[in-house]
Amino acid sequence: MELDKKEAEVVNRAIQSWEDESRISKELATELRRSYSVRNANVDAIAIYALISAVSCGLLAFGALVLDEKWIELLRKRWGFSENIVGILFTLVAGLFVYLARRRMSNARGAKATTEVYNIAIILSVAIAITYWTRGLLDGPGNYALPLLFAALAYAGVAIFLRSTLLWVTAIIALAGWWGAQTHYWSGGNFRFLGMNYPLRMTVFGLVIWASSSVIGQIRPLVFLKDVTYTVGLFLFLVAGWTLSIFGNYADYEGWKALKQSHFWFWALSFTLVLAGMLYYAFQYKQEILRDLCLVFFLLNIYTRYFEYFWDRTNAGIFFALLALSFWFVAKKAEQWRGKTAG
Repeated sequence: MELDKKEAEVVNRAIQSWEDESRISKELATELRRSYSVRNANVDAIAIYALISAVSCGLLAFGALVLDEKWIELLRKRWGFSENIVGILFTLVAGLFVYLARRRMSNARGAKATTEVYNIAIILSVAIAITYWTRGLLDGPGNYALPLLFAALAYAGVAIFLRSTLLWVTAIIALAGWWGAQTHYWSGGNFRFLGMNYPLRMTVFGLVIWASSSVIGQIRPLVFLKDVTYTVGLFLFLVAGWTLSIFGNYADYEGWKALKQSHFWFWALSFTLVLAGMLYYAFQYKQEILRDLCLVFFLLNIYTRYFEYFWDRTNAGIFFALLALSFWFVAKKAEQWRGKTAG
């Protein structure tokens, strides 16, 4: 059995402690020490860097050869291919990558990192296939939300089949794009849909994705997607909430620029209170992901409010001194909460 350096040190200390306390014999201690070996960290690092280089070069090659629409169009017109034929070809390419990724999962379960190379190729080939399918099948410009919906469904299905969190994240991002484009289409091209502008709509979307993680956790085949859904949904909710605190539910960009930022104090205050409540809950119930993301956005929120309200009015030194004092207070309270929960 191979262990990394830190794991080997822990195991070795445990064996030494048992031997010193005469819980095991010297012969057994020697046998236990021989039962594992220390993994070469340098080899692992080289493998990771090589993988990153391979993925990067593969993406550049794919972008240069395939994503260049002029290149595809040139070959399509030269050989007389219709857009549907191009869609079929890239569907077959995507299917080949899915087959290879599935076979690699069966033959090398520990090589998750290298499997992601296939997943990236699947993401790109599916995107091109759906683009040409929808071009060939839809009359006129059509609804641009439909390709995003088809992509989200395709990525989600393949993600479940391959147990890939990367493809699942891509599916959520595609679904977010569909939500924005579809609500724009439903509203007849207006910036408001059911009285909501884009930031408010995406805040609702992020909240729904975040909440759906609890439902996903109850479905046995999808349990492996619970944590990533929770994290991505929370991140989308916080990003959209932060933009909502800046723009409010205002739908006219030119009109927004003419207004003072104090006009949107309600949204800024609401976002701050929501963050504070979520932070309190995270510390109380030891929710690490929630705590870390909320702390990042709490800092971002403070800096945003400073640039909005106090940039021209407050001495920068005084502001950052107060900011440091507030963070010290938060750190002190966090230590107190940690002491209470540990006790």
